[in-house]
Amino acid sequence: MNYLKLSFLKEVIFLLAAVLVVDHYFFSGDRFFGVHPHPFFFIVLLVSVQYGASEGLASALLATATLVAGNLPEQTFSQSFYDYIFSTWHQPVIWIVSSVILGGFRDRYNEERKILQKKWNYSLKQVEVFSKACEVSDIERKRLETHVSGQSSFLLSLHQTALNIGAVGAEQVFDNILEITQRVTKSGKCSWYVLDNAILESNSQLGWDIDDPFSRTFNALSPLFEQVIRHKRILSITNPEDEKILNGQGMLAGPIIHPRTEKVYGMLKIENLDFLSLNVQSVHTFKQLCKWLGTLLDPEPTSNDETMVIDPNPNLELFSNNYFEQLSEFLTLHNFKGAFEGQSIILQPPVDIFLSEELQQEIQNAINAAIPTLLGNETTFFEGRKSNSEFIVVIAHISQEQARKISIELMKTLMDRLSGKINFSDFSVAIKSVGEKSAPGSTIEK
Repeated sequence: MNYLKLSFLKEVIFLLAAVLVVDHYFFSGDRFFGVHPHPFFFIVLLVSVQYGASEGLASALLATATLVAGNLPEQTFSQSFYDYIFSTWHQPVIWIVSSVILGGFRDRYNEERKILQKKWNYSLKQVEVFSKACEVSDIERKRLETHVSGQSSFLLSLHQTALNIGAVGAEQVFDNILEITQRVTKSGKCSWYVLDNAILESNSQLGWDIDDPFSRTFNALSPLFEQVIRHKRILSITNPEDEKILNGQGMLAGPIIHPRTEKVYGMLKIENLDFLSLNVQSVHTFKQLCKWLGTLLDPEPTSNDETMVIDPNPNLELFSNNYFEQLSEFLTLHNFKGAFEGQSIILQPPVDIFLSEELQQEIQNAINAAIPTLLGNETTFFEGRKSNSEFIVVIAHISQEQARKISIELMKTLMDRLSGKINFSDFSVAIKSVGEKSAPGSTIEK
């Protein structure tokens, strides 16, 4: 018997006893047998409404027993048997019926309340689950934001690395390949192999431990040599077939190949890479890196070769238009949800104007001095398609509207600095987005 029924019995017994005490001391002591409605009826109604049908029926039976036990009146000569039964038992019958009906309403209310309570508890659990899911989503959002920020840092660091290599000279590329690879791919362990007489021999390693099982040579019969050198494939551990070929020797492997001549200089291999960093984009980045390094390592670039980091004029701090085109293509291919937002400002003089090297140097110096005053961002200078006259200024992390305003101020500054030497009012300025897959067309301002 639970607490609820104990409370119900105590209440019924107390109320019945109270009525009997009142009857004994203040009334005739016949337990209000002929009173209508009977005081016990109110007790039955109270219990039925408060607890339900079962408790109401029990209280009705207990009240009936209290009423009739030793208190049944005698049948008179004028009463028939049925009249006697009715006069004696009609009130208990009313109590029983009322307790069942009113108690049924209470039971239905209790049942609906239990259902609502279950739904409420379920809703609370759902809220808790959703709250935890939101926390996980927030953590994931922050991770993705960090990843996007890392993408932006990667693109900028790749560009800056290219500038550094251009500054130190191609002869030092061999000594910096692994540092470049680690900086671009965020890899923990990497190595590169030089191709010498049909053998891939490890030239240098970065991050290797003494007990690492990585091989230092691969002959022409090995599957890795066959796929990377002869078939010029990029192998990724995410591909089951490539995983068998790699055989625990790394996570990514590809040929260091010149993109135009398709000459292979060796193999670049990444042995350790963060799981979240190993995706489709990182594989494309690795592929471009192999081609990029192959371009840098070409000892005999032809005049038509689209080399990436070549200073077109040693007296001017300009990078080639080929480098600008390839860098734009690379950023467009790998730009992750707009991680890199940059604009190029292209100064275009009239076709009949030829700029001397001295005048080009003065224009570049004027631009170099004006840009930090206007915005303060790092800028990079490229030669245009017309190498003797066009200038391209690339500014990172600005919008096209900002670039348009800067171009207007830039032209004013150039006119003030170089007044009398050249008429900048004849120049046109083209604004073009860099690194956007759906970049808007160039807009020309006078």
